[in-house]
Amino acid sequence: MRNCLFVVLLAGLISACTSSGKPDNIVVTFDVKNPTATEVVLVYHRTINSVPLNEQGYGADTISGVNALYANLFYGQNERKIYLEKGDRVHITFDGNDYVGTFKFEGEKAPVIDYLNTVTLTSLPDETYALPLNEYMQKVEQKEQEAYKLLNVRGLDGIGNFNKMEAARIHYSYGTGVVMYPMGHIMMTQDSTYRPDEAYYDTLRKYMVEDEDWLDMDEYRDFVVELSHILDTPNREVTDYYPKTVAQMRYIADNFKNERVKEVLLNSLAAEYVERFGIKNITDLENIYHTYVKDTVLLADYQDKYEKWNLSSPGKPSPDFQAADINGKSYSLADFKGKYLYIDLWATWCGPCQRELPFLKKLESKFEGKNITFLSLSIDHDKAKWEAKVKSGDLSGVQLLIGRGSSFQRAYNIEGIPRFLLLDKEGKIINNDMLRPSSDDTERILNTLEGI
Repeated sequence: MRNCLFVVLLAGLISACTSSGKPDNIVVTFDVKNPTATEVVLVYHRTINSVPLNEQGYGADTISGVNALYANLFYGQNERKIYLEKGDRVHITFDGNDYVGTFKFEGEKAPVIDYLNTVTLTSLPDETYALPLNEYMQKVEQKEQEAYKLLNVRGLDGIGNFNKMEAARIHYSYGTGVVMYPMGHIMMTQDSTYRPDEAYYDTLRKYMVEDEDWLDMDEYRDFVVELSHILDTPNREVTDYYPKTVAQMRYIADNFKNERVKEVLLNSLAAEYVERFGIKNITDLENIYHTYVKDTVLLADYQDKYEKWNLSSPGKPSPDFQAADINGKSYSLADFKGKYLYIDLWATWCGPCQRELPFLKKLESKFEGKNITFLSLSIDHDKAKWEAKVKSGDLSGVQLLIGRGSSFQRAYNIEGIPRFLLLDKEGKIINNDMLRPSSDDTERILNTLEGI
C-alpha cells in the first residue's frame, strides 16, 4: 500500500513539473533494493543534498535553477558519477548490498553515465613542469586530444548538450595545470628566479572564453574566476581573501561582455565569500554585487547565504546572552520574555553613553508599570568601575555586566556604543539599531507597540 502511495505522490510531482510546458527542473527518483542506508547524497556545485529513502528504499529529488550539472551520487561511502540536464526525468536503481555493481541509470543519458564511470582523465607527470612553456603546452594539447578521442568513440552526439560540456570539462581540467605552471616550473627546475613572461599570460588569455552553456560546470567557473585574478596585473600579488575577491569582482565587472556570464561569476564569488567568512565589513563587495547582479534567482541564492550570517535582522529571534547583576546572579534572554525589552549596550568609559543616561532614566519613568523592561548591558572590562557606577544611584532599570567581546555583541556586529536594541515579548528583534533615549521619536515609537 505504501509503495502505491509513493508512486501516486511521485506521479503528481512529475506531472506538476511538466503541466506548464517544457519542465525547467530535474527530477531524479530512486528505487533501492535491500536498503542498507536511509538516504542517498547528491554532491554538486559545492552543494550537499541528502535525499531520504523510505522503508522500501524509494526516494525522489527535484533540482531547480541549473541547466546542466555533473554530480557525485553517494550511497554510504560508495560513489557514482552522474550527469543531468534541465528537463531530465531519471530513475536510478541499485541493490543496497552492492551499490557499484548493481547501479543502473534509466534515461536517455545512460551511455553518458557509463562513460563518466569508466573513463578517468589522467594528469601529466610532475616532471613535465620542467619543460619550457611551449613544450609543456604541446604535452597538454596531446593529453586533451587523447581525451577527446575517447569521448568521440563513445558516440554520444545528440544526447543533450553533453559532448560540448564534456569537451569543455576536459579543456579546463587540463588548463588547471597551465595555471600551476609557474610554481611547478620553479619546483621542478629549482630555478627560483623564473618569472612567467607575457607569452604565458597570452596563453592563459586563450582560456578566457565567455560561454553561458559552461556556467554550470565547476571546472569552467573556477578556472575563469582564478584567471580574473592572474590576468589582473595591478592586483596579481594580492593574496588576502577579501581584497582578492573584491579585485576579482571588479575585473569581471569591467572586462566581461556577456551579462549572464558576468552575473553568475560575480554571484559565485560573492556567495562563496559570504558563506565562508560572513558579512562583516563587506561594503565594497556588496556595492559591486548589487550594481551588476539583477537575476532574481542569483539574488535569492546570495541572500540565503547572507541571512545565515545575519543573526540580528528584524523578525529573527535575538541572539542570547549571559550576564550577571551586581550580586553575581546570572541572567539570559529567557529571563526577560513576556515583556518588550529595550536594551542599552554601554560602558562607564564611554562619553556618549554617559550623556544618554539621564534621558534613559527619564524614558523609563514614563513607561513605569507598562509592559516593557529597560535593560542595560555593560561591556566594561573593569568590573569594579561598573559596580561603583551601579551603586552610585545614577542608573535605572536592570543593570547587568556582559563584558567586552561577548558572543551577543559579535552577533549584532556592535563595534561602537552606545547601541540600543528593541525586542518583542517573545525575544524577537523589532529593531537592531533602535533610536537613543535622547531622540524625540523614541517615546512615540515605544507607545505604538501593541500591548505596551
